[in-house]
Amino acid sequence: MTAPGEKSPAIDLPNRRQIPFKRRLAYAAVIYLGFLLLLAAIELGTRLTMAHVSSLDLFVVTSQQKAQVADAKHSGIFEGDPLLLWRLKPNLDRAVWDYTVLSTNRQHLRSERADQHLSSKTPGTIRIVCLGDSVTFGFRVPVVWPDKPTEYDPNWLPYPMLLEKELRAANPGRTIEVITMAVPAYTSHQGLAWLRRDINKFDPDLLTISFGWNDASFSDVPDREVIRTNTSAVGVRWLVDHSQAFAHATRWLRSTGSVKPGSRLRPGPRVSQQEYVDNMLAMVQLAQTRSIGTIVIAAPYRDIVATAPEGALIQPYRESLRTVLQQKRVPFLEILELTEKAYPANEGWFGERIHPNHMGHRLMASELLKVMSSTGELGDLKIPALTP
Repeated sequence: MTAPGEKSPAIDLPNRRQIPFKRRLAYAAVIYLGFLLLLAAIELGTRLTMAHVSSLDLFVVTSQQKAQVADAKHSGIFEGDPLLLWRLKPNLDRAVWDYTVLSTNRQHLRSERADQHLSSKTPGTIRIVCLGDSVTFGFRVPVVWPDKPTEYDPNWLPYPMLLEKELRAANPGRTIEVITMAVPAYTSHQGLAWLRRDINKFDPDLLTISFGWNDASFSDVPDREVIRTNTSAVGVRWLVDHSQAFAHATRWLRSTGSVKPGSRLRPGPRVSQQEYVDNMLAMVQLAQTRSIGTIVIAAPYRDIVATAPEGALIQPYRESLRTVLQQKRVPFLEILELTEKAYPANEGWFGERIHPNHMGHRLMASELLKVMSSTGELGDLKIPALTP
C-alpha cells in the first residue's frame, strides 16, 4: 500500500494494436459472404425438400379473388405480381383458359402472338393503351372449346386488337400500336397502381380506361387493405416471389395467427363508389399531366337480375362517374346497348351476363372509333368507320 499523499505507481497496460482497416474490411467480407452462403443453403434446401408456395396462395385471400385467379382452373395463366397481386404469365402461345384462346408477350400483356413484344416507342409511332379488366382483356373472345383448342375464328378479336387492325388498314405506312393493358379481375385500384408504374414506359398518345364490375363485386376485404401498394407490402410480396424460404416462413406466420389479412363484418364492394370515382379521375389526371388524350369507357353489364346485389351497384357507380367526367369535360363513352337499360334486347351482344362477345367487342371498337374521330386526339391520323 502507498502512504497517504503518495502517488500510486503507474501501471503499464498492454498495448492493444489496432487492426488495420483492410483486415477489418476482409473480416466483414468473410462474415457477409458466410451469411449469404447460409441464406443460399437454406433457400436451396427449401426448394429441394419442400413443396412450392405460390404468392397467389399467400396473398389472394378473398373468396372472390380465389375463384377468379388462384384456383386450379384459372391459375394456369396467372402468376404473382408484387405490386398488383397477380398478372398474366408471359410468353403464352395460344393457351386455352376458360373458353378463351390467348397469347401473351414477354411484358405479360395479351397479344395476337406470343412473339409480339413491345420495344421502345420510336419517333412517328402512334401508340394507344387500352387499360382495363376482363372486358378490355377480351374474356371468351375468341371463344373456344377446351376439347377443340384449334377450332376458333381468328377474326373474332377483342376491341383493342380490332382498333389496331382497323387503324393500320386505314393508315398504310404509319406505325400504329394498340396495347391491351388489361387483366381479368382487376379493379380501378389495381389499374391506378399499374398506370402509375408503367405510364412512362408505355408512353401512349391516347389512353382508354374501363373498370367497374370488379370494383362493385362483393369481397370480405376491400382492395385498399388486401392489395396494399406501399413500399413495405410490395417488398414482402417481391421476396415471396423470389424466395421459397421466405414464402414458407410467411405461410407459417399466417398459420400461427401472427399475420392475418384484414376482414370486415359483412361482405362489401372491393372498391367503394367514391374510391372508384377518385381512382378513375386519378388515372385521367395522370394522362392529362403528360398531354395524353383520354377516353373513359363505361362498364358494360347486361342486366341486374343474375347477380344482385352487385349488379344493382353498377348503375350508381356508372352514373356518378358520368356526372364527374361531364363536369370535367372528359370524353366518356357509354354504349347503351351494353348496359342493363337495353335488356333483354341486348342479349345478343353478350357471351354471358357481364362480358361482351365478339359482336359486342366489334360494337365497342366501332363506337370508340367515332369518339376518337370527334375528339381529334390523334391529329392527322385517319380514323375509319367500322360497321358493328
